[in-house]
Amino acid sequence: MSGRTARASWIDELHDLRRVEPDTIFNQVLRLKHSKQRAVLVVDSWEGAIRNTNDEGRKMLESAVLSELDESKVSVVIVVEDSKKAGDLGYLVDGIITLDQSELDGRRVRTIAMNKLRGFSVPTKRGIFSLDKARFTILPNGLRQPGSNSHPERLEPVPHPSGGFSLGSRGMDQMLGGSIPRGAFLLVDVDSSVSPLEIRTILNMMRANFINQKGPCVIVPTAAYSSDTVAESLSKYVGWEAIDERVRILEYNQSLAPKKWRLVMKSNLSDDVKTFAHAWDELAKISPHRMLDINVDKAVQVYGRDELSVPGLTELGANMRDTEGLNIAIASTDSKLRDQWLSVVDYHLKIKNADGSLVIYGVKPFTPLYGVDLNFDKGYPVLNLMQIV
Repeated sequence: MSGRTARASWIDELHDLRRVEPDTIFNQVLRLKHSKQRAVLVVDSWEGAIRNTNDEGRKMLESAVLSELDESKVSVVIVVEDSKKAGDLGYLVDGIITLDQSELDGRRVRTIAMNKLRGFSVPTKRGIFSLDKARFTILPNGLRQPGSNSHPERLEPVPHPSGGFSLGSRGMDQMLGGSIPRGAFLLVDVDSSVSPLEIRTILNMMRANFINQKGPCVIVPTAAYSSDTVAESLSKYVGWEAIDERVRILEYNQSLAPKKWRLVMKSNLSDDVKTFAHAWDELAKISPHRMLDINVDKAVQVYGRDELSVPGLTELGANMRDTEGLNIAIASTDSKLRDQWLSVVDYHLKIKNADGSLVIYGVKPFTPLYGVDLNFDKGYPVLNLMQIV
């Protein structure tokens, strides 16, 4: 059978039953089942099919649709818009899936729940899906761990556009208008539902993209990881030579062995600002466009929750903007330091885990909700976004 003929036959079997009487629907269903051909019967919706029937007619239609499915080679999908009108369908079917739409901070969220799936084991019972590009796509469940890639590809940075910086993900760049302008400040609020490994992977993507384009980077890491762990994980994507030359990672444990990349601090704000400023100026000899990656919670943990204000700190912040670098702050809890960043940031993002999937959205500027696909398919972290529509 030719493709043209097959398509014509398929179209002939599509029927709009919205204005058809229930007894006609009943006969159409029986005709399809008696044909003994493989088919998928979609009843959309059940309320429409039984709208003019009495209780006896509804039971007859249930029997016609759901009986002898294996013998007739027909699979059935029933769409119910109001579960109160489903009657006994829940006991008769093999699976029940609920599609729902809600809001998260004023943004659309679509969820799918596996309420019943007879005879099958499912890894997760809930998830987020999108109808982006007219396709039904369920978001990945969390971070996809690195596999055994015997031939990993070399990390190819996303080029910085003129006058701006890429965050290492074309999806994130597009979400924020194409790129981050030079000198801009970015605050990323990370919900407690996001694992430290997930946020470290995202940050390593941003760091590696900047460093691999000859950019210097200073990192104030989270308390969850030591400077050694941060350097080791980042070196996989930039190499140790780049780490020594262009990366400085703050460390508050003074007993660790000296490293060229390790910037040992004294946990005294006045002294540490001077140490930081000196290292910051030294990196300017490589490039005036430097990246600052600061974990706000770590700074608050070390220096206290009171307002951080010492001579030179304000001037240092102004210098970061004037020298047209990339300034990123990560926060998981409220603090005065976070509020200070929030008052001056050009971009404000939030990352959460919703129903097992990572989602991200912009507060400044306002953006829709995006699902995050964070994977290592190429041997290095790649972040793709899918808009929830």
